[in-house]
Amino acid sequence: MTIEELQAKYRDAVGRETGSDDRRYLIWKIREAEKGRINVGPRKTRARDGEPLDVKILPLRLEADVADKMDEAWRAKGIKNRMEFFRGAIGHYLAHLGARDAAALFTNAGATGA
Repeated sequence: MTIEELQAKYRDAVGRETGSDDRRYLIWKIREAEKGRINVGPRKTRARDGEPLDVKILPLRLEADVADKMDEAWRAKGIKNRMEFFRGAIGHYLAHLGARDAAALFTNAGATGA
């Protein structure tokens, strides 16, 4: 079979498109679908469980020892949680930069909605 024929058979067996042109992978995946070992049909997206659609989650990666020291510092000052610390820190830095309107969005009153 040609790659195009395998892709068509994949589409029929798995129930969704593939961009793969790896013959061995396509054959394996078709067999797994025929044996009932994989989910077939369109991929299901994870539910957002009430999270507002106008909220963005921003990633932040820190080394473990840096995060531990940071957590010690905000806990020692009586801050309730890391998110409250981050919001306060961002608001403080925005105010320092002169972005007062943006900084105001990070006050406790403005930050409680997320």
